[in-house]
Amino acid sequence: MTKERLDRELMYHASLSPFKSMLSEGLISEDDYRVIDTILRAKYSPVFVCDSFQI
Repeated sequence: MTKERLDRELMYHASLSPFKSMLSEGLISEDDYRVIDTILRAKYSPVFVCDSFQI
């Protein structure tokens, strides 16, 4: 894995983390979370993600 690929992977997971917390606290809906995840996947193209929705 290249450094660029690793950086993008880390940025995806770091960017998604606060939204996972917001979802678990009930501040955003599952639909909101899915939209955010879709945007971040398009931006960072992560490799290590699971397509099933689970927290």
